[in-house]
Amino acid sequence: MLGTLNLGCLMENLWLMAHSSGIGFQVMSVFSGSVQKDLRKILNIPEYMAVSFAIRSGYPITMSDYVRVRRDPESFTYSNEYGKKYE
Repeated sequence: MLGTLNLGCLMENLWLMAHSSGIGFQVMSVFSGSVQKDLRKILNIPEYMAVSFAIRSGYPITMSDYVRVRRDPESFTYSNEYGKKYE
C-alpha cells in the first residue's frame, strides 16, 4: 500500500514537470489479468513483481485550443452533511 502511494506521488511530480515542459503525459493503469501476464512476458518481469502504472509521454503534434472549464467547489461540496452549504 505505501509503495503504491509513493508511486502515485512520483507520477504526479513527473506529470507536473512534463506539463511545465510542454510534454503530453498520460497515465495507463489497466494492467490486470491477461494484460499483466503478457506485459511480464514482453518485458521479462519476474512473477513476484507487478506493474502498477505506466505512462505515455511525448510532444503533441498540435496544441489544442480546448479550454478546460472547472466548476466552483462550492457548487458540489458540503459541510458535514449533504445539502448543507459552507457558510
